[in-house]
Amino acid sequence: MSTSARVTVIRNQPRPRNVYRNLTGILKVSINTESYLHVGSGIAHYEAPNPDEILKSLEKTGWEKTIEAQAAKIGLDYLDMVIVDDKPCIPGSSVKGNVRSRIELSLTNNNGKTPSCFIKASPPQFARDRRAYRHRKVWGNVLDEDRGFPCDYTKSQNVCMVCDMFGTAGLSGLVAFTDFVGEKVVLENVAGQHGLKLRTAPPKSVFRGSITFRNLEPHELGLLLHGLGIQQTATGKTVLLGRLKYVGNIGGKPIGKIRYILESLTFSEFSEQFRNQVRGKPITGTELENLVRDLVSEMKTKLGPHLRNVQEVTQA
Repeated sequence: MSTSARVTVIRNQPRPRNVYRNLTGILKVSINTESYLHVGSGIAHYEAPNPDEILKSLEKTGWEKTIEAQAAKIGLDYLDMVIVDDKPCIPGSSVKGNVRSRIELSLTNNNGKTPSCFIKASPPQFARDRRAYRHRKVWGNVLDEDRGFPCDYTKSQNVCMVCDMFGTAGLSGLVAFTDFVGEKVVLENVAGQHGLKLRTAPPKSVFRGSITFRNLEPHELGLLLHGLGIQQTATGKTVLLGRLKYVGNIGGKPIGKIRYILESLTFSEFSEQFRNQVRGKPITGTELENLVRDLVSEMKTKLGPHLRNVQEVTQA
């Protein structure tokens, strides 16, 4: 069994929230599924007995036997996806958690220090089920790092870089995610092991949303792109998303593989200048590709000793 290695989390006072400094703007992003995807709504649908069948059973067998027979037929139909305005949706909170977790696990210790806490203080490094095994297989020894308690601005005036960006108890974040809404996505039912039934978005589904940012330094904006799996081009690498992402497949069908694509980046009129980029105008195409490389380069220069590039899917 692995043993925890104590690591010091680098913490500083968070930047002011009431002024605009550094880089401010909006990312337009799409989520493109490369397998089936399920992001649960918490709503379960159940198969109910047919009323006519119940009446016939009552006439033939009586109340007690009818109840016993029909109760056995009630079962889970499927677990639903999130639906907003009759469209499948990936909640912004789910995307934020996915991006933040990827950043936290990508920032490892160097000389006993790391720029990120674990906002969930108990990663499943010692769990024995299949999902925890796959989680460890992907992320490796970073799960052994004991980073202590997560940042809490109600108890301490200092926070780590990632909590400064994404927020923590008592501190609002500098990055905000809208819901990602499916466009022409037709959900499919997928049946899996142990009676698990899911409503899923099939491969090649597209969900669109946006991410706003303010007061970020260039390397932090590059780190946000890293959290999306975006590195050298506006099209990110294949990453994992959803509660079942470490299961691998449901009923023989792959699940949880997606790709983030940056469609445009717009710097606000309140933003500082970065590499002569025009403010207030969406940056797309070749100019966007060059901007991605510049921001990622800033991230590597500033955070290089702490930064890991993990291929989630090939190792999953």
